[in-house]
Amino acid sequence: MKYLHVKIEVNGVKLEVIGNYWPGEAESLDSPGEEESIEIEKVLTPKGDDIGAMVAWFEDVQEHVEQAAMEAFKEGRIWQACEAAIARREMALEAA
Repeated sequence: MKYLHVKIEVNGVKLEVIGNYWPGEAESLDSPGEEESIEIEKVLTPKGDDIGAMVAWFEDVQEHVEQAAMEAFKEGRIWQACEAAIARREMALEAA
């Protein structure tokens, strides 16, 4: 499990999603496996209001928010990995 805190936009509305990311697991002899997923704890508006309960009330909106949050989380992980690779490369060049 990893902490999830991303900013998304849904139909022009900027939201902040806080929760947990579950990477899932591969199928094994003991388990059928699980797909990656997220668990939303809060959905905040720009003013800081938590509209998570309202989002959960509408299943299609909930799915859309979950999908957008998952994509934003993955993009953030890719960005962090790229930044780390650049930093390592720069450190290696400075050390040489």
